[in-house]
Amino acid sequence: MRLMTRITTAAAALALAVTVKAAPLFAAVQDAKIEIKTTESHGTWYTQPVWIAIGIIALVLIIALIAMAGRRDNTTVVK
Repeated sequence: MRLMTRITTAAAALALAVTVKAAPLFAAVQDAKIEIKTTESHGTWYTQPVWIAIGIIALVLIIALIAMAGRRDNTTVVK
């Protein structure tokens, strides 16, 4: 039992020593800064999602107006 405790303690001490010595190496790697800049943009206005949504809403409103105009002539007059 004592032998197992000593082996475990020695392994933990060795792992701690390796971690402490490797810590500056990891810190240098973590300080790396990556910047990506793109100047590419969507060339045409009609491929933008906002304009596609505006077009769909306008199309639905036009269809609704046509449907309402078609229903207007079907009234009944009671005398």
